[in-house]
Amino acid sequence: LNRAVGVPPLSTEAPLESAAERDEWARYEYLAAVRSSFDAAGQADAALPFAKRALELRVIEERAPKAYAGLHVVAFKDSLNLGRLADAHEVLTDLHGCASSAHRRVDKEAEAIYRERRADCFNTLVSVLHARGGVAQLAKLRFDGELRSELFLALLP
Repeated sequence: LNRAVGVPPLSTEAPLESAAERDEWARYEYLAAVRSSFDAAGQADAALPFAKRALELRVIEERAPKAYAGLHVVAFKDSLNLGRLADAHEVLTDLHGCASSAHRRVDKEAEAIYRERRADCFNTLVSVLHARGGVAQLAKLRFDGELRSELFLALLP
């Protein structure tokens, strides 16, 4: 399917160790290809569920953190562009969880990737809401601890 829709083959950043991981990776490739197909057709509303489903596959988080972080960014931007602020917030919160998980695994490279993408998403969130005159909507979302600090940094001029 990836070749049929013009998506280059996806590769892991670490070897897959079991049949279950290989099966989960195959599901990820399928979901990514379908999402890309909808995205190429300009149907972000149809693409988003496939991105969100792919985010549930944890083999990607551990074996391909760059791809997993990138998928978060795609789901975040699609949610934001569709006006689904709660969904964008959920993706942002999950990205924060990925950074925390990588920190606990002592995977500094993955942690840095997730933190960088989280900061990018925060900056995008503030920028888009500001452009739409909706910065006050941030008050409706829950940002605790480190996320609150990051939000304050994103709000600084």
